[in-house]
Amino acid sequence: MDRRPWPVLPVRGLRSGLGSAGFTAIFISRPAIPAKPAGDFLRAARDGDRYRGTNGGGDGDPKPCLPCARRFENGHHTGPREESPRDGTKDRRGGVAGIAGRRTWRRSPGRLHGQWRRVASLAVLSLLAAPHAGAADRPARGTLLAARLTQAEKLMLVRADVVPAPAPAEGVSIVTLPGIPRAGLPALRMAMVDGEAGQSSPLALMATWDRDLARRAGQAQARAIRAGGRALAAVGGIGPLPAGRAYDGEDPLLAGRMMGEVASGLISGHVLPLFGGRGRPGADGMSEDRMLALSIALGQARGAGMLCRVATVGLRPCGGLDGMERTLRDGWRYGGMIALLADHATPDDPPARRHALLSALAAGVDVEGEPGPADTGLFGATLRQAVTKGGFVPPVRLDRMAAHVMQSMDEAGVTEHPPPFGALRAPTSYRDPLAEEMVAEGAVLLRNENAVLPLAGTPAEPILVLGAGAARTAARAVIDALSRTGRTVRLADAPENGPLPPDIAQASHIVILSAGPEDDRLIGAVADNGGHVVVVLLSDDPDRRMPWLDLVDGLVQAWSWRDGGEDVLAELLIGQRDFSGRLPVTFTGGMAPPQEHLAGYKAFDRAHVAPLFPFGYGLSARARFTYGDLKATRDGSRLLVAFSVTNRGAAPGRDVPQIYLDLPEGSGGAPKRLVGWRPVQLAPGQTTHLTLAVDARMLGRWNPATLEWMVPAGDYGVSLGGHSANLVRQVMIHLPDLHAPGALPDGDNG
Repeated sequence: MDRRPWPVLPVRGLRSGLGSAGFTAIFISRPAIPAKPAGDFLRAARDGDRYRGTNGGGDGDPKPCLPCARRFENGHHTGPREESPRDGTKDRRGGVAGIAGRRTWRRSPGRLHGQWRRVASLAVLSLLAAPHAGAADRPARGTLLAARLTQAEKLMLVRADVVPAPAPAEGVSIVTLPGIPRAGLPALRMAMVDGEAGQSSPLALMATWDRDLARRAGQAQARAIRAGGRALAAVGGIGPLPAGRAYDGEDPLLAGRMMGEVASGLISGHVLPLFGGRGRPGADGMSEDRMLALSIALGQARGAGMLCRVATVGLRPCGGLDGMERTLRDGWRYGGMIALLADHATPDDPPARRHALLSALAAGVDVEGEPGPADTGLFGATLRQAVTKGGFVPPVRLDRMAAHVMQSMDEAGVTEHPPPFGALRAPTSYRDPLAEEMVAEGAVLLRNENAVLPLAGTPAEPILVLGAGAARTAARAVIDALSRTGRTVRLADAPENGPLPPDIAQASHIVILSAGPEDDRLIGAVADNGGHVVVVLLSDDPDRRMPWLDLVDGLVQAWSWRDGGEDVLAELLIGQRDFSGRLPVTFTGGMAPPQEHLAGYKAFDRAHVAPLFPFGYGLSARARFTYGDLKATRDGSRLLVAFSVTNRGAAPGRDVPQIYLDLPEGSGGAPKRLVGWRPVQLAPGQTTHLTLAVDARMLGRWNPATLEWMVPAGDYGVSLGGHSANLVRQVMIHLPDLHAPGALPDGDNG
C-alpha cells in the first residue's frame, strides 16, 4: 500500500506554549487516492456524513471527508457515534480521540481505509480547539480545504489578474481571482473603476439609519453583479485604510452596522464582499473607531474579506493592519481573506520588490493584484521564488494565505453557487431599484425657517427651479416630477455671471439645486432678492462652507444625484412625504477642531465647540417627537436601555431616537459615543416603548494583550435624544469591571 504523507497542515494559535505565531505540522500516512472530479472534496466538506465510506464516489475508493469539523460543536461530537469527542477520552471501540498520531490504531485491513480519514479529522480538530465555541471551526475549514491544493495551485490562488475592461467601457478594470478548476474553486471577477473616481460615497444610505434597507440594497447589488458574470464586490464606508469622512462616515457603530448589512445582502446573493477601497496607506496605526467598525461589520457578514487599494504597493500598504494579525486571527478568530490591489505595477527592482513583498505579508495580505502580466506581479514570480527556492517566505505562510481565500469563498457561498464565467464583458451602468426608498428615508431637512416647506406650487405661488452646472440634469428631472403632481412650476436657466434675469429676481418661491461650492455666488445673489429660497444640496461633502446659510429659508441635504429619486424628492418638497433622514456625519461648515484622530462629533465634544449641523441631526416638516421613561439596566456584560417616543405633531412621521454613552472620567476615550438607535414610524399622538441592547464592545475598549473587550468599572451616563447635540434625557448607571470574548459574534442583531 502506498504510504505517501498527508500534506502539511498548518495549525495556528496553539495554547500549549507556541503562542499566536506558533505552528505545527501533522504528517499522517494514508492510502493512495485516485484523482477526483473537480469540486468533490468541497462537496464532501459541506455534506459531511453523506460522503462517508466511499464518500460519494460510488467506486469503493476512499475519498476524504476532512472538513468533518462541522460535526463538532462546543467540543462535542454531533454526528455518528463511532467518531469520538476531542477531549482525549476513549470511544466505544477503544481508540483515543483528540491525540491522533500518538496511539497506533489497530484495525483490520478492511477498516483501515475508513480510519485514516478519522485520524486526520480528529488530529486537526484537537489542535485547532479554540476558547470561543462556534468560532474555531471556521478557520479550520479553510485550512483543511487548502491542504488539498498543490503549492502551484496555492500560488495561483493568491494572485489576482487586473486587466482593462473591454470596450465600450472606459476607465474600468476587471479584477479576476483565477480559481482552481480541479478543486472546484470558481474564478471570481470584480469591476473596479480606475483612479479617484472609483470611490463612491455611502453617506446617502447611512443617512437612512435603516439596516433593513441596507441589507436589501446589498441583495439588489448582488443580483446586478451576478447578472454581469461577477461575484466579487468592494463595500465602502469601512475598511483597513482611512478614506475620509465623505467615504467612511464618522461613527463606528453606524458605519459598521449599515455596511455590514450591505455585505450580508451581497453574501445572501452569493457575492463575496470586500470591506474597503482606496485609502491612505502609511504609518498610521489602526484607530479604535476603525477597528470597532471592522469588528461590527465582520461579525454581521460572515465570509466577507477586506480590501486595501493603493496606487503602488509600498511600505505599510494596508496601514493599521500591519501588526494586527494576532488581534484578527487569534482574538477575533477571523479566517477571511485580505486583498491588496494596486493601480500601477510594482517597480522592477529586486530589493524594492522584496521590501514591498515583506510589507504586504506583514499586513496579512492574502491576495495581491496589479496591472500587467500575472507572473510579473508582486505575488507572481517574486512570491514564488521566495517560497520555492528556500527564500524568506516559509511554505506554511502560503498555506495560511490560501486557507484564508478559501474560507471567504466557502462562507460567502460562491463555491456552491459559482457565477457564470464567460468572455470578459463591459460592466453596464447600474440603476438602483431602491433609489426612491433611499431618497425618501435619507434626504435630510436641515433648515425650515418661516415654514417654507412644504411648498404650495399654486398659480399664485409658483415654484421656480434653478440648477447650475452639474445640477442642470437633476433640475430638469425635478421639474418634470413636480409637474406630475399638478403643481405650477417653472424652470429657469441660472446665469453664469451678470445680473439675474427678471423671472428669477421677481420669483417668491425658488428651489436651487446645487452640486458644489461653485454655486455659492448664485445662491447668495438669488437669496439677496428677498424671495423664499430653498437650497437642495446634491453632493456628499460634509465640510462644505455655506456663506449664504442665513439668507435662505430652507436647506435640504439630498446627497449625490441618483437617477430615479426625482419623484420622491418632489413629494418631500410639497409635503406629500415628510423628511426623516438623519446626518451620518457632522456638517462642519469648513471649520473643525484640529483633532483629526477623533471622528466628527467626538472632536467637537472634546473641544466644546458647536458644529454647523451635528451628527444625527435632521428635522421633520410636520411631525414633532418627544422622549421619556429612560431606564438602563445591566444584563450580564451588556446594557438594556428602555425608553418611550411620542409624536406630538399634526402628521405621521418617522423618527430615529439615538442612545449615547458618556464614559467615566479618566477613561481615555472620547467624551461620548453612539451605542444604539431604532427607527420608528408614529402616527400623530402615538407613543411607543422601545428597548435596545448594548453589547460590551460598545461599552469598553479592545485589550490587545488579553484579546478581549474590557469595560472598566465606573459611572456611565446613558443619554437619549434626537441627535448628538440635543440629548434631552439621561440616567447614570454604575458598571463593574466587565470582560467579553474577542471572537466575532455569529451575527449582530443589536
